[in-house]
Amino acid sequence: MTAGSIIATLLIVFAGLLAVPAVSHTNAGTTFSLMASSMAFVAMGIAQFMATRPPFIERLFGGLDRIYQFHRKIGIAVLCLILVHYFIAPDFQGLSVTSGLNQLAKTAGEWAFYAFVFLLVLSIVKVIPKTRFQIPYQYWRITHRFIGLLFVMVAFHQMFIKRPYDGTALLATYLNLFALIGIVSYAYTQLLPWLRTRRYEVVNVERHDGATIISARPIGGKLRAKPGQFGFFRVNKPGLREPHPFTIAGIEDDGSVRFAIKPLGDYTKALRETVAVGDALTLEGGYGHFNHKRGGKKQIWLAGGIGVTPFLAMASRLKGDEGQDIHMVYCVRDGAEAIGLETFRAQAEKLENFNFVLHNSATDGRFDATKLVAGTSMNPAEADLWFCGPPPLRMAIEKGLKELGKAPRRVEFERFEFR
Repeated sequence: MTAGSIIATLLIVFAGLLAVPAVSHTNAGTTFSLMASSMAFVAMGIAQFMATRPPFIERLFGGLDRIYQFHRKIGIAVLCLILVHYFIAPDFQGLSVTSGLNQLAKTAGEWAFYAFVFLLVLSIVKVIPKTRFQIPYQYWRITHRFIGLLFVMVAFHQMFIKRPYDGTALLATYLNLFALIGIVSYAYTQLLPWLRTRRYEVVNVERHDGATIISARPIGGKLRAKPGQFGFFRVNKPGLREPHPFTIAGIEDDGSVRFAIKPLGDYTKALRETVAVGDALTLEGGYGHFNHKRGGKKQIWLAGGIGVTPFLAMASRLKGDEGQDIHMVYCVRDGAEAIGLETFRAQAEKLENFNFVLHNSATDGRFDATKLVAGTSMNPAEADLWFCGPPPLRMAIEKGLKELGKAPRRVEFERFEFR
């Protein structure tokens, strides 16, 4: 677990512990129910805060990708906790501000409960069971935005519903604090597109077999990003305004950027067909901690398909004085899919600390751990493995190296999944 996940978990559990002395004079069922509801509420507030993508929190979690992974786990936990609170109904003679507000808070809580269950299940389940139907990202994102409004309803519910403790109790103060954090965070996320984005203009578009390469220059402030990071990308034209995360394939000192985007889904296919020179982009970033400078002196870079993009950005900025020996393998199904070969080969010729190998599966066969070991003089057991590509390839290579007794010192990869 990361430092961020440990802190967040402790904050959630602490809410449950605070509920015990506040409601222990009731019965066991009520105590258990209000412990669950208190923990769920704090978890919701933390989830709202995490959605603001604060840079210092990203460092605690080790990257935005890991924040989203934990965000998903919080969603599952909230779903379980609110179900406990719903089915184990509290039973007590408690305090309420006024009967009118109490009734309104009760109604708000009930409606929020049903909506939360629906939206959380929708967020957790990407594919309808026993079917091939996958909930489109754009519909998921639109519905996900309503969770913030539901949090406001739940905050109203917990503040004005009848309860077995008064407003001066430590639990009440703790919950009110997370109500404030969650509501302010939700308001901030609605302003995020105007507060933390940068305006860019497309200056070049190249449509290769493996990817659409889009180059853009800043209009005003430039994107703050490091090689290996990703950003949220959208084109200001109909059908392409939905922000999507893409790894930055290159960034220059003047802020100019390149994205290499493979046409895999509806958005990326539409992007390939319609993006043009002169289009206005809105970018936000950079995010992620996938940067070789954090690694050891010996590194193996393994890219699978479009997973080459962070390595393209990092390789282009190598100067040879990093104090690191790097062996890179780029796996493609077919040679026509390869992008950035000029950059990799030029750097390999110029730099003594960088070695590059292209593995074409169509002619060289399936890539495995044995071929990785045979293709480099570097012992994988003495090196870091930096990976970006399909998870099955990474798992196969890790397993194979372990069986060969050459498991890497560490394996770095991003969990590039945002729902």
